[in-house]
Amino acid sequence: MKYYFKPIHLLMLMLVPLLIISCLEGEEKEENMITSEDFIDGVFFVEHSDDGYHINIETNKPAKFYPNTEQQTFEIEESGFADLNLPQGVYWIDCSFDESPNLILTIPLLIMKNKANAVRTVGSLRNMKDEPEGFALVLRHSDARIGDDIIDSPLPEWWKSCDPQVARQMDDNGRRNGKKIGDAIKKLQMPIGIALSSEFCRAVQTIEAMELNLTIETDSRINHENANPNERMFEDVFDIIKENRSAGFQLLVGHFNIITGNPHRNLFRPFNMSDGFLMKVNNQSQLEFVGSVPLYLWSLF
Repeated sequence: MKYYFKPIHLLMLMLVPLLIISCLEGEEKEENMITSEDFIDGVFFVEHSDDGYHINIETNKPAKFYPNTEQQTFEIEESGFADLNLPQGVYWIDCSFDESPNLILTIPLLIMKNKANAVRTVGSLRNMKDEPEGFALVLRHSDARIGDDIIDSPLPEWWKSCDPQVARQMDDNGRRNGKKIGDAIKKLQMPIGIALSSEFCRAVQTIEAMELNLTIETDSRINHENANPNERMFEDVFDIIKENRSAGFQLLVGHFNIITGNPHRNLFRPFNMSDGFLMKVNNQSQLEFVGSVPLYLWSLF
């Protein structure tokens, strides 16, 4: 017995394979992902310990890890495991997933002693564009190793002088670091409501080196101890932050004596030149410590 296909049957037989192929192509492939809980918004956060520590980077699909060849890095097993004894800082490693080996993902690792504060600080800086109210970034001036403060200088208000024969001045490395901070602020589109500096030239020039085209106000309350009678000047800094709440965040540049007696000092030590910390005035008008902002942190942005 012969069976004859009607044209409609032939058309259906031809369409079925095409429909199957179309359905298979329409299925979305699972995206290659870093699944470790410490990988947050593109950054792998690591808790530093003076006794050493280890990391184990997890993925949803088979992948291999390698040291980055162009930036500060470390040895890591292909599995994503590493025993580390590195100083705090930003490090970079590369990752390639087995299904797309030519596509290299470069991952920054931020290693800091207080991981929870680091997560909060990085998140706050990234969100500053839209939520700047109440925040204050307090910096120690950038590198200044030219000259000395001549505290017995006959020059009136000698500390305001930009002459290295009168007061210590910013050096080339300080200008580079100031620009590095400024470049990150611009990239993050952080809106500055007010820029305050001590009266020392090296502090004013730190803000100028950021190239943010800011109007800089000076305040003697955040002067270096060589021209500041108040030993516990951090209290004045906190008062200034509360006084100057504005539409944008506050940028304050002072000196090492901000750390003297500061109740949060152990959370942002060491306080090297160009380092800083982030504060916030909350809804109850109380000042909260957000986290440390060392110079190396700006490399993330």
